[in-house]
Amino acid sequence: MSDAGYTSLSLDRGLLSDRVYALIKTSIRNGTFEPGAQLVESQLARELEVSQAPVREALKRLIHEGVVTHVPHRGSFVTAFSEEEAEQARTVRIALEGLAASLACGQLNPAAHDALADAIDQMHEAASAGDIAGFRELDLFFHRTVIELSGNVYLPRMWEQIEPSMRSLHVVSDPNFVGDWHQVAETHRGLLSALDGGDPETAARLFRAHSDGHALVGGQLATS
Repeated sequence: MSDAGYTSLSLDRGLLSDRVYALIKTSIRNGTFEPGAQLVESQLARELEVSQAPVREALKRLIHEGVVTHVPHRGSFVTAFSEEEAEQARTVRIALEGLAASLACGQLNPAAHDALADAIDQMHEAASAGDIAGFRELDLFFHRTVIELSGNVYLPRMWEQIEPSMRSLHVVSDPNFVGDWHQVAETHRGLLSALDGGDPETAARLFRAHSDGHALVGGQLATS
C-alpha cells in the first residue's frame, strides 16, 4: 500500500482516531486504496506512525458507514459495489443533486462561482492532456462542491455515503467513454449558469438530467 493518499492531511491536530479515519477515507476516495484492497491494521499503523488502536477505531467507523467491509477470519477490505448497488447510488445521486441545485441556485458568492468555473477550466486542461483520472477528480469536485454549497448539512453526509460506489463503477466520468471530453467538461458550464440564475426548478431539472446521464456528447451517452 502506498501512503500517497495521506499527503493532503496531517496528523498534527484533533483526535488521533478522527485523523486516521479521515486519512484512510481520503485514500479510498482518491483511489489510493481501490475496491477490494485489503486494509491491514498493523501495516496502516506503521505507515501512519501510530499505534494500532486509532487505526482499529477508524476501520470500525468505515465499516459502519459501509465504505469498508469486514470478512471474518480474513480481514477488512475496501468495499466493492455491485452493478445494482451502483445503480441505486445513482438514483440517490439524482435526487441529492437536484435538491442541492435548487437550494444553491442564486446563492453562489463570487468565491464559490470562481471555484466551480476554475474546476471546469481544469477539466478542459485534463481533457487536452488525456488525463481522464484527473478529469474524473475534477468532475467529482464540481458536483461535491455544489452539494456543499446547498447549505444543508445532511446532503454532504449523504454524498459521502454514495461516492465510493460511484467511483467503484465509474458512475462519474466513465473512463471507457470515447467521445469528446471537452464537450463533457463544457456541459458543466451550463450547470454553473443555472446556479447563477434565479430559477431553482430549472437548476434542479438540469442537474437531475445531468446526473441521470442524459447528456449526449458526440452521439454517445456521457456519464458524468
